Amino acid sequence: MSTPGVGAGDTLSGVHIALVIIGGTIGMAVFLVSAQIGGSLGLQRAAWAFAAGCLILAVMGSLTSHVGATTRFTTYQLCAQAFGGVGAQLVNTVIALSLIGWFAVISNTLGSLSDFVFSRLYGWELPVPLYIVASSAAIVVVTISGFRGIDRIALWMTPAMLLLVVYAALGSIDQVPHWNRPVAGATPMSFSAAVSAVVGSYIAGVIIQPDYSRFARDARHAVGAAFVALGLCFPTVMFLAAIPGSALSQVDLRGLLLAMGVGLPAFTLLFLGAWSSNVLCLYSSSLSMSTVIRRATYWKVVVTIGVLGTLLALVDAQTYLVNFLVLLGITIPPVGAIYLVEALLLRRAPQTRVAADTNALPILPTQWRAVLAWVLATGFGFAVQNGLLAISGVSSIDAILVSASIFLILNGQRSVFFPARHLTDA
Repeated sequence: MSTPGVGAGDTLSGVHIALVIIGGTIGMAVFLVSAQIGGSLGLQRAAWAFAAGCLILAVMGSLTSHVGATTRFTTYQLCAQAFGGVGAQLVNTVIALSLIGWFAVISNTLGSLSDFVFSRLYGWELPVPLYIVASSAAIVVVTISGFRGIDRIALWMTPAMLLLVVYAALGSIDQVPHWNRPVAGATPMSFSAAVSAVVGSYIAGVIIQPDYSRFARDARHAVGAAFVALGLCFPTVMFLAAIPGSALSQVDLRGLLLAMGVGLPAFTLLFLGAWSSNVLCLYSSSLSMSTVIRRATYWKVVVTIGVLGTLLALVDAQTYLVNFLVLLGITIPPVGAIYLVEALLLRRAPQTRVAADTNALPILPTQWRAVLAWVLATGFGFAVQNGLLAISGVSSIDAILVSASIFLILNGQRSVFFPARHLTDA
């Protein structure tokens, strides 16, 4: 299968890339996570948790963005370099499934909220599936146009979402009872758990960062965009998003909308955030599936995945997907650590940029060292999740550290400190 390439005239400035990343972070998840952390810790401590978690994301995102910009490879191509053959197909299927799962969850939530709001504001009694199908169809159309279409949407949608976040915060800031105390009745949460939640809210997005950073003008633009978007803008957005929930003592989206008067601005904010997140989910899942469905054209893969995600949303699949998504949240981060070690330390990936008409990599021999490191790190992540083992106490971070260490040890004799080896020698 051929995927959208990066030609000489396709590169974009760091500002464009940053807007796409910021648009992806302002989704429904950020409002849920921010409200819960703000209510549990109090806004003052929550601000430090947001800053710490986003700093971790910014560092990791800068690294993955650097690799994407210097190689011009998508995430699935980088996985093909590190895992090869069967390993790459397995990894990219897991990534695609997680993104399809999130697409379904967000689409269903978006449909339910649309019905909830419009039935109360205008008395509309339209079926929820109609909202789900209509929004999903629009998302598919934008995604088919590739990154250029996503970039154009981000140019106007991201500033609009940022303005609405500020609007919601300013509209409720005077109702915050205490800045340094938890909200009464909020579920207790440790500072470490709060940082973990922040990291987990966008770690999958960091891993697929090369899908967007490969369009950056150069590595400096890519790294700068990632660090500004994740290290500066994201914690600011999370803090602002936490204010309405803390002020109104609400963490449920419907309850928050009711407390804010079910106004169109509040709903528009959630709608745009969900829509932007789902466009990026569909785009990256389509690129990931390109290693599995090689003969299909790009638009057919987008439509197929869009239909599958919509069907899952229509049958309320999110009821059964929660544990599955937790599983994927532990299995995906090590993938990024392994392809970073491969590209930055082992240096076996070609250092030349990929031409616009040569995006698909040949099927490479399976790299079992990478597969073993991934499996062991995933097991360690589960142990951390269940309180059996810990390095940092954050399952995704510990899985990243373990996978990188094991993969580097297994390839110790081929590291950057020794003569580089080309892929054909694998």
